[in-house]
Amino acid sequence: MDCEGYGRRMDHLLTVASRECDGASWRIWLPLEDRDEDGGPAVPVDPTGLDVGGVGSVCIFECRACPDRPFGHSYDSD
Repeated sequence: MDCEGYGRRMDHLLTVASRECDGASWRIWLPLEDRDEDGGPAVPVDPTGLDVGGVGSVCIFECRACPDRPFGHSYDSD
């Protein structure tokens, strides 16, 4: 996302997503201590139960070059 003030690319600060992973990606990111004896997930895929617009996410951005540090956001939904 670009800043309207300077036209500079804003910094990504935060993503709030409905799910931590999907049916396949847990294999890449899930820590060993959160796996069961067979190597499968021993924790819920969506432990918070958060639903951002039907399994979507919101990203927050900030321009650190502008003195008033404006922010913006983007939203996606599946």
